[in-house]
Amino acid sequence: MGREQSGEPTLIQRRILLLLAAGFTVQTITKLVFLSERAVHDHIASLKQQTGAKNQFSLGAEAAKRGWLDEDGNPVERH
Repeated sequence: MGREQSGEPTLIQRRILLLLAAGFTVQTITKLVFLSERAVHDHIASLKQQTGAKNQFSLGAEAAKRGWLDEDGNPVERH
């Protein structure tokens, strides 16, 4: 079962979460992850839908609650 089916964010979504948690703008994130602005917005929208978050702040809180971020706001890699 893939991460999306298991409710876990993909690797790129984890990177986007990390950068959002670090305070980067979507415009900066696009340059750092080599994706279009639309693609980054789509990943954020997917994560918000998956978690029920209404905005990026609540997305960060929900990601931390689900154990997707460590205490410093970094994505947790699960193997």
